[in-house]
Amino acid sequence: MPTFATELEVLEEVRDRLDGWLYRARERAFSELFEGEDALLTEEELRLLDELDSRLSREQGRGLWDADDYGIVPTGTIDEESTPRVVCTTHPQLPADGYPGEETLDATTKKKLNDALWEYSQRVVELTQQELEEFVWSADVETWGE
Repeated sequence: MPTFATELEVLEEVRDRLDGWLYRARERAFSELFEGEDALLTEEELRLLDELDSRLSREQGRGLWDADDYGIVPTGTIDEESTPRVVCTTHPQLPADGYPGEETLDATTKKKLNDALWEYSQRVVELTQQELEEFVWSADVETWGE
């Protein structure tokens, strides 16, 4: 179990671990939200989202599934009520200025896809925050605030 002397050391360690936590959270969020009977999207809608992702990746270098970015925000003092927070700094969404094949999407479908992408990002935040909190509270903290 790691030992930390300062909150800054905890924050640095949390930031070092963020990529691994995000990888697991993305996989789990995708499974929870897009697979099974309670999936947010139909198979056809998910296929459409994947096609748009692929097209955007080829044409713009970044698709929908890799457009989300996350960061760690310190909350001041780390105590039982306050730990660093995981935030989504960029949510994936269908481009507002259009994209190839846009004419095939009606406003309702576009909104549903964007809502699903938003919910996915929020679930990634929740799952990553859980891992962060488990890590922080399992750490052996020698002296906070010294």
